[in-house]
Amino acid sequence: EEGVEMQISSLKKLNIENHSDFLAKSQLSACATLTHLTKHCANAPLLSKNEKVLKNVLMLATIFHHPLHTRCIEILCNFSRFPSNNARLAAMPKVVETLLICGKSKIAEDRMWAVRTIQNLCSDATSKVKLATGQLLSLLSAAAMRKDYDEQFAAVGALMNLSTEPGAIVPLTNTKTVVASLVHLAHSPNTPATVRKIACDSLATIGLWLQTLASAGTVPEDIPFSPLPTHTATGWLRWES
Repeated sequence: EEGVEMQISSLKKLNIENHSDFLAKSQLSACATLTHLTKHCANAPLLSKNEKVLKNVLMLATIFHHPLHTRCIEILCNFSRFPSNNARLAAMPKVVETLLICGKSKIAEDRMWAVRTIQNLCSDATSKVKLATGQLLSLLSAAAMRKDYDEQFAAVGALMNLSTEPGAIVPLTNTKTVVASLVHLAHSPNTPATVRKIACDSLATIGLWLQTLASAGTVPEDIPFSPLPTHTATGWLRWES
């Protein structure tokens, strides 16, 4: 009897090990299939609307020790490549939260896919104001200053997308790292030409909105009109000499 119990115990252990191995291989195959399917434009809106698919993709994306987490971030990015998906995805707190977590990953490929997804979401006109938060802008600024070209290009592209929305100008200028990062990229000789061009474009757009806001301000009637900017220095009770 004792020998039979030991044999049954060994079989159970073997079945558990086989089950875990089978499950891991099944997950790998399923993820590979989904990654392949989401690369096709016609599939992206259908799969992204499947709640179970999206829920599991988001869950695995932030489990950094899981071997499939990077592919799940890629799948999320593929969803965002279909423009009509972006307003809905950007409105989901769990999606934005996942991207913020993945954008801070120690793995460069994770960050790249996360920032590319953010770039696509920021291209949606209806989502720019809600996405222009201090947390997300700080993440983009940090990504823009990294040396990985793909991540840097996507981050500066996302900032450019947000700068075209006048409602996002206040958070853009209030987040201290945004303008500083763009100025650095615009003037650094080590910045790739494509990134430098977008950085300059972003600064010019932000400056244009600020000038528009300044010119729209109400000037008291007793103050003489003068075109802006005046380039005039001011002081308090200064002596003439």
